[in-house]
Amino acid sequence: MILISVILALIIERLAAKEDAWQLNTYVKHFISVSESNGLFSKIYSRRVDFFIWLLLPVLLLFAVSETFDFVLLELAINVVVLLVCFGCAYLREKYKGYLNALQRDDAEAATLYALQLGQKRTEQDGGETLGQTIAWINFRYYGAVIFWFVIFGVCGALGYALIRNFADLTRNDPESAFRKHKKELHKTLYWLDWLPARIVSFGYLIIGNFSQGTATYLKYVFNFSVPNRRVIGDIAHAAERVEQEFIGCSFEAKCMVRLVKRNMLLMLAAIAILTLLGSVG
Repeated sequence: MILISVILALIIERLAAKEDAWQLNTYVKHFISVSESNGLFSKIYSRRVDFFIWLLLPVLLLFAVSETFDFVLLELAINVVVLLVCFGCAYLREKYKGYLNALQRDDAEAATLYALQLGQKRTEQDGGETLGQTIAWINFRYYGAVIFWFVIFGVCGALGYALIRNFADLTRNDPESAFRKHKKELHKTLYWLDWLPARIVSFGYLIIGNFSQGTATYLKYVFNFSVPNRRVIGDIAHAAERVEQEFIGCSFEAKCMVRLVKRNMLLMLAAIAILTLLGSVG
């Protein structure tokens, strides 16, 4: 069931799920709006424990629904729909296409703008990460980590991770957000939720990429509890998919990284299939 759910969700997300209805942010905004309108938000805002209980209410509701109806096709439908929403990153896909189009017409300014909108903290010229590393991080947060928690805790685990990811981004990107009071707790929680999946996903880069060049970087980070997970993913992906310096910042580098993360996704599906055959996952 888990393998089938992931495969169906990835296929549908790739081919059809582009509308706002398949983006988690749409439902988060509605959830916040409903909470504010009935006074619930004002009661849970001040205390950290109450805030996290409120944040995870959709997960508790999903768990109740999943346990109430013991019907295989319904369970499959719920899994696929929730995964589609958790995967939803249509906005980032559009920015990536815009980046490639800007490079094709030699518009460096527009390409830099699109790269920053994709989440690139600083361009490689400013001593920051390459766009390929940014792409690896996006793929990890919207696909790799979601699938990991789906395999471990089912659809509730995937939704719980995606909600914390979304609220953490909200506190970082919106200086006026009412949730900034809980920014530190949200990002600390997200760091630990990303820690183990980042090491597992990045190990996949070694297997399907340049193992010899990436091993030293992996060993440097594997048991490091202080380095940002974004750096772990980016540096190991960059080492495993070595691109000549002259191609850094070009469409070639970005496309190479896209191919790397796609191959890694196939490796994850193969690992889930093996675990399914061994009876370790459902």
